[in-house]
Amino acid sequence: MNLFAEILGYIAIATGFFAATKKEMGAFRIWHLISSFFYIIYGFFLESAPLIIAGVVFCIIHVYHLYKMKGNQINKPQKTQ
Repeated sequence: MNLFAEILGYIAIATGFFAATKKEMGAFRIWHLISSFFYIIYGFFLESAPLIIAGVVFCIIHVYHLYKMKGNQINKPQKTQ
């Protein structure tokens, strides 16, 4: 296997593990989105449709939820003191 592809695989694993350490959901989703992106690239190097499909699905899920989270922050009423 190509050394560059192998490095991408390890980066994908590392960012996935790092995402799992995040307590705040927004940070988790951002880091897992990055991990999924690396898995997509890794899947292309391996010519592995399951890796690519799973990565794309995870990216869509995380982008959707991040978008919803951002919308909820904008629409939240401001606390008055």
